[in-house]
Amino acid sequence: MEAVKGFLAPLGLNTNSIQDTLKLVVIGGTVETARRASISAWNGFVDSFYLTAHFSQEDYPYDWQALCLDRLMHWLSKQPAWGRSREFEITTRSVGRNQLNQSTTGDLDEEEMDEEDENELDHGRRKRKVAFMPSPDTTHTIYYRGHWLKITRTRRYQDYGHYSALKISVVARNNDILKRLVLEAKREYEKDAEHRVHIFMADTTYACWRWNGARQKRPMNSIVLEPAVKEMLLADCRDFLRSEDWYAERGIPFRRGYLLHGVPGSGKTSLIHSLAGELGLDIYVVSLSSKGMSDNTLTTLMGNVPSRCILLLEDLDAAFTRGISRDSTSTGAPTAPTKAAAEANDGSTLSLSGLLNSLDGVAAAEGRLLFATTNHIERLDPALSRPGRMDVWVNFSNASKWQAEGIFKCFFPSRPSPTSPPSSPSSPDEASTSDASQKNPPGSRRKASAHAVPVLEEAEIAQLAKRFADTIPEGEMSVASLQGYLLKNKTRPRECVEEVSEWVQQEREARARLKREKEEVRQSARRPFLLTKRA
Repeated sequence: MEAVKGFLAPLGLNTNSIQDTLKLVVIGGTVETARRASISAWNGFVDSFYLTAHFSQEDYPYDWQALCLDRLMHWLSKQPAWGRSREFEITTRSVGRNQLNQSTTGDLDEEEMDEEDENELDHGRRKRKVAFMPSPDTTHTIYYRGHWLKITRTRRYQDYGHYSALKISVVARNNDILKRLVLEAKREYEKDAEHRVHIFMADTTYACWRWNGARQKRPMNSIVLEPAVKEMLLADCRDFLRSEDWYAERGIPFRRGYLLHGVPGSGKTSLIHSLAGELGLDIYVVSLSSKGMSDNTLTTLMGNVPSRCILLLEDLDAAFTRGISRDSTSTGAPTAPTKAAAEANDGSTLSLSGLLNSLDGVAAAEGRLLFATTNHIERLDPALSRPGRMDVWVNFSNASKWQAEGIFKCFFPSRPSPTSPPSSPSSPDEASTSDASQKNPPGSRRKASAHAVPVLEEAEIAQLAKRFADTIPEGEMSVASLQGYLLKNKTRPRECVEEVSEWVQQEREARARLKREKEEVRQSARRPFLLTKRA
């Protein structure tokens, strides 16, 4: 202080007031430092009792981590305390990436609206539910099994978009409560997702599998094939999944391949979807003609395929034939690339040897069911379709009369006659109709669907189906075309049968006209070449 006085005295300043100010600054700084140190020590002491689990989907290409996050968000959406948050955001997104409902307590449902607005459409779409979700970057408290959980939901933005993260903290001696929470969320999620098939798509950019959501299971009775085909495939798949020890004892790779070949629109992909739902397996889809596909990328993808799943290779014949025509007159030889095609080169370097090594090489996954589809089996290399790679071949042709009759019965429900005993629903539509009547009993506010199918007597449906099948020419119409015609007449079973002859004639004329147009285009393309050759 004496030094400060000696410095300030020549300046003519009041040294006493300055000394008091300096004392206050020193004392205040000391107190503030002590306060911050005590708060930091106290927070560290309190945090030492907390167990914290972090769930994030920041690593964008790898959606494996996002699956656990979605399970927890699905579980939290059903907790009443989660919906009673005092800080929330309003959104119309009540469905997660897995196509499962994630609505929370307090959401505005359409049942709460006026009856005249219930079925009102907004630009061709039904009005969305208004959802109230706890806002991100805030801490929410939930009481769970005798413990208070502090949950913080965050959202961050990156170059590729935004990602979500979840932090759960609890005061406990060990992490058993967090393990129990994760397992309960997993069971709750799987309970709601048991009627869905999870789809994973190959991402050639990062050589990983990207979760593409979940699809409703398709019942096996909605797939109409020739007798015993579905039963054979289903029995073979189940026998393979139970035979892991048998394969190991004999030193045979635990793999099974199925080649589904035939005309387009004959139900190949639909059958795979139905089998996945019946067996409870996920589907991993690889498009061999996708951009950036290479031998290394395919090998990495195949090595990361989990066991007990369906691996689907779509359009196997188009893997190495870039820019070819896939109609019935094509020879399978690649055509000369045009300038536009050359400019749009996708950089695919996949080779046949790379594909073969990925299917049954040393790094290939085991325990999976391999399904490959092709419209032109004659284009496949014998090494690709040999037993060991493709063990079971199934030919899909155009619809037969037997199939036409079965498809008609699947589309139109029937009620048993009064004298016949009650039986199970004969079609998925009838099952859905009965379920809807149970969920929405008479007198409820929900109106009937505008596309309600008239339920006819079982004998009348059988008679209409027989007349419909007799009109369909054997092996001429595809299953997809029949289904398209029935979809246009889904509420008119009688009129559908009466007008089917006219539709068959229109389809024949359309195919003949398309064939003529293709022939004219082919002739016009060859004419300059012939003129050049003559010159």
